[in-house]
Amino acid sequence: MALDVDGTLLNTEFEDVVHAREQAAIRSLRAAGHVLALCTGRNRRSVADVVGSAGGALDGVPQVLLNGAMVLCGDPPRLLRHAGLEREQLRRVVALFRAAGALPMIFGTEDDGGDLLTENIAPNGVLGTYLARRRDRVGAIRMVDDLMAHLPEAALEIGTIDRLEVAAPLAAAIRAEMGDGVRVVLTESLLERGSYLWVEVYQAECGKGAGLTLLAEALGVPRERTLAVGDNYNDLDMFTAAGHSVAMGNAPPEVRAAADRTAPHVADHGAAVICEEIAAGRYPQARGR
Repeated sequence: MALDVDGTLLNTEFEDVVHAREQAAIRSLRAAGHVLALCTGRNRRSVADVVGSAGGALDGVPQVLLNGAMVLCGDPPRLLRHAGLEREQLRRVVALFRAAGALPMIFGTEDDGGDLLTENIAPNGVLGTYLARRRDRVGAIRMVDDLMAHLPEAALEIGTIDRLEVAAPLAAAIRAEMGDGVRVVLTESLLERGSYLWVEVYQAECGKGAGLTLLAEALGVPRERTLAVGDNYNDLDMFTAAGHSVAMGNAPPEVRAAADRTAPHVADHGAAVICEEIAAGRYPQARGR
């Protein structure tokens, strides 16, 4: 079971405490012999807080991080994927962010400590809230006066949060300039859902779906026995990769339409409901039954 975090397991991007019902449901799922993996846009530092808040229920689970740029499996964890953008790619993408008037954030590799690197420029209100809360909850933010002068040799992601009218043309410009060399993901920000979007840029082979496939192969789980649960546009490729898919009740209409089933709203413990049904053998039923 590939489980998204924000808007699925947790009610907001900055709620880092897994509630008691979700903890119990996950324990039941794992005790029944199923494998649960967290598949999220968060990085390793941020997910560690989520795992630590779950009272042991999530200890040792596989993780697909930064939308598939990093994949971990095993206890202790081993890296199955650590796919970074190279410095020249970073330079070109940063230039496109600047041309669009968007403030880029560079998410570093494990070798760089997984820091977030950005410029000392006033962000828009939503991005400012994200940075402030990340600083408080996760830390590891480095501010520089000129991002171009401090580009790392590699990074796992470049991203930002901006208004729809900035984010959509920026994503189109990156695709036009970079072609198939990178993957661009647009996702609704839970801080201002509907009007502000995440724009995230990765290596071309990344994606939650690719991460799920890699994990399933490493664990010897056939596709028809995989299930993905999510609430946002970056979960769509995970739905395609999985044998079964569930959208949260709080997901946008297009995401719900792409899934096999819709779970209750995250506020109504939709993820726990699915985990409980799987643990009890009630869901999913074999195709055709």
